[in-house]
Amino acid sequence: MFRLLLGGIYLLRTYPIAKRIKNESFDVRYHEAREASLKFLRLVKTSVLVNEQELPEGETLFVSNHQGTIDPLVIVAAIKKPTTFISKKENKKIPIISTWAEVLDLIYFDREDQSSAIKMLREASRWLKAGNSVLIFPEGTRSKSATVHGFHEASLKPAYLAKANIVPITLHNVYKDFDNIKTKTPYRITIGKPLSYEDYKDKDLKELADYLHDEIEKPILNESQS
Repeated sequence: MFRLLLGGIYLLRTYPIAKRIKNESFDVRYHEAREASLKFLRLVKTSVLVNEQELPEGETLFVSNHQGTIDPLVIVAAIKKPTTFISKKENKKIPIISTWAEVLDLIYFDREDQSSAIKMLREASRWLKAGNSVLIFPEGTRSKSATVHGFHEASLKPAYLAKANIVPITLHNVYKDFDNIKTKTPYRITIGKPLSYEDYKDKDLKELADYLHDEIEKPILNESQS
C-alpha cells in the first residue's frame, strides 16, 4: 500500500513536467513520458518484461489487446519508439493522466458518435502519413482479463490509408492492474513480428483483423498451455 501511495504522489509531482514540455518536439515529449513511466514503476518496485523485437522505422500502427487501466503506462514504458494513442473521450477527464495525454497528442473519439469515429480514423491516418506511430486497442474496451475479444475491423483502416507498418502487441497480465504492484509481479508484454504494407495489402479488413487477433492471442494461449 505504501508503494502505491508513493507512486501516486510521484505521478502528481509529474504535472509540472508535463506542462513544461508541452511545446517541445514530440520525440522529446515521448521520451519524458517514458522516463516518468519507468520511474513510477521503479518506485513501486514493479518491472515490465518485454521480448527483444526490432521495430520498423517510419509510420507504424501498433495494435494491442486492451486489458486494464494501466495499459498505456506499461506500453509507454516498454516501447522506445515515440507513439501516440487512440483513446475514448472519457479519458480526457482523468486528472494528471489527461495532462500527459495532451503531451502525447492522444487522438480522442466518442464511441457513441459515428462522425467522431470517422474523424478519429482520418486523424490517425494523417498522423501515420507524416511518418509517425499510433497505437490502437481494436477491442474498443478493456477486457479486464486474459481474454482477447473480437476486433473492430474499421479501426485498422488508417494502416491501409497510410501504407503503414503494423506491429502486434500482446499484454499478458496487465489486467491485474495495481494488484501486480501489491505483489511486485512484473507486467509481461510480447511484441510480435512486424508486418509491412506488402504483407497485408491483399487482405481485406476482416481478414487482417482476424489475423492480428490470432497473433495477439497466440502468446497468451501458448502460456496457458505450458
